[in-house]
Order: sequence, then structure tokens, then C-alpha cells
Amino acid sequence: MTGLAISGTGLYTPKNAISNEQLVDAYNEWAEKYNIEHAAEIEAGTLQTKPLSSAEFIESVSGIKQRYLMDTK
Repeated sequence: MTGLAISGTGLYTPKNAISNEQLVDAYNEWAEKYNIEHAAEIEAGTLQTKPLSSAEFIESVSGIKQRYLMDTK
């Protein structure tokens, strides 16, 4: 391979971040609403219950503590 060069390096960390706790709160709110709205199908066995999550679970399986958000507008 010829003609390849690294012309610069850098790091940018966006100022906005979401913690696992914030992510879990939003997901669990959605999951609870979903389970209530689909209670009949869940009871009939045609749909599975959406499980709730925890910040500890996310960190244990992914190693991620928070995510950075970047506005692309």
C-alpha cells in the first residue's frame, strides 16, 4: 500500500451526554406503556412482555457508562 499518510489527529467530545440512568428511565417508561397497551396480546401469548432494564445491567454487558450526543443541525 503506497500513498497513505496520516495528516492529523484529534479528539472531540460533545458537551451533551446521557447517562445510563437517564437512558434506562426513558426505556423503562416506554416498556411499561407498551406492556399496558398490549396487555391482552401478552396475556394471550401472542406478544412477549418488554422487560425492564437497569443502569447496572447496561454497564455490565456493554461497559458503557454514558453516551455523548452531538447535534448535527
